Amino acid sequence: MFNMMKFFQAVGASILLTVAISFLLGFIPIESYGLFLFIQTILTYGSMGFFAAKWNTETPYTAAYLGAIVITFFSFILSHFVFNILVFSDPEGIGRSLSYAVIVSLLFAVSTVFIRKKREGVL
Repeated sequence: MFNMMKFFQAVGASILLTVAISFLLGFIPIESYGLFLFIQTILTYGSMGFFAAKWNTETPYTAAYLGAIVITFFSFILSHFVFNILVFSDPEGIGRSLSYAVIVSLLFAVSTVFIRKKREGVL
């Protein structure tokens, strides 16, 4: 059964980890803006997939998928209303962002479940 409290804990932990690591990455001189965004994407959605699989053991893939969608939606809303970036005027960008988020989150969830089952001796 899907555990909603663990889901919200995974989303919160992923956001807190992203904020903390992004703050630390701000002190490192990264020349490439694309590299910084790649690191952020892997960090944010990878941690969501990891925490979803770790804390929602019965439905890890559903939690990882929904977590990626929720975090991406928060990002869109924050960009639109706080920073006044017109993200909703680019439907291809929205689809690309959602696709990348879900793919990374599910890859980390699958990896986490595979490693956990391997350690338990199920596989």
